Amino acid sequence: MEDKRGPNIRGRQLGERLLRRMAEQNWGVREMSRKLDMSAQWVSSVTRGLHRPEPAHLARFLTTLGFAGAEYRELMVLAEEIRKPGLLESYPGGWQIQTLAWHEERAAEITAFQNLILPGLLQTADYARSIMIEAGNVPSPDGIDERVFARMARQLVITRRPRIEFQFFIHEFALRLPVGREDRSVMREQLAHLLRTSAQSNVSVRVVPARIGGHPAISGRFTLIESTEFEPVVYLEHEISSLFLEAPDEIAVYRQVLARLGDAALDAAQSEAFIADLGG
Repeated sequence: MEDKRGPNIRGRQLGERLLRRMAEQNWGVREMSRKLDMSAQWVSSVTRGLHRPEPAHLARFLTTLGFAGAEYRELMVLAEEIRKPGLLESYPGGWQIQTLAWHEERAAEITAFQNLILPGLLQTADYARSIMIEAGNVPSPDGIDERVFARMARQLVITRRPRIEFQFFIHEFALRLPVGREDRSVMREQLAHLLRTSAQSNVSVRVVPARIGGHPAISGRFTLIESTEFEPVVYLEHEISSLFLEAPDEIAVYRQVLARLGDAALDAAQSEAFIADLGG
């Protein structure tokens, strides 16, 4: 019997992968239903993450769409583990942000903390490029161009989705880190861009001053994404992997961190003055 369930991140991820391949083939739900000899309702529920399909049915779904090899095995495992909360995405041979961008596009509220660099959604292209070059972890100029382009494209969510509320907590260290050390205009323009973006009605930027010493988010950067379409998700980014948390007890911990961080950080007006002083 098929297992009907509410969509968690694994179900959403599986559904999104299926939908992308269907779009490549120009097949809608009805066409896919005809090819699989399954109801349109069943196809829709699988692609929306509402059902865990039986292995035989999913295998036919995947092979009909042309999935094979490692990608086929990956999606079969994803479906087997669909009951498990959270998702670890590893990409040792590449880089991807599709899952993160998908959740950002559908968010109602995004709250992020950054301790050493500025949030990707607030970076200028020159800042993003400089941080990648200076870190030295992106192997080629083309790879840098690809990542900078993707980062700039993600930022459209701020202007094109004015209904989304953004709150960024940024540690003073990130504001003082001299990114673009060979060109001081990089940080000058970055700080000016930060002030321009924070002036938007749906964006709040708050500085965590170094003088307070230890702080609630001292363990590192994270992003809490909330939506009316899915349960809250916490995103943690690493060099060759990304971790999405969604278990209620995990979300509760990060909510507590943000509540205490809100007490410790400068308010919006104080933060604006702080950033303006640094950029002056």
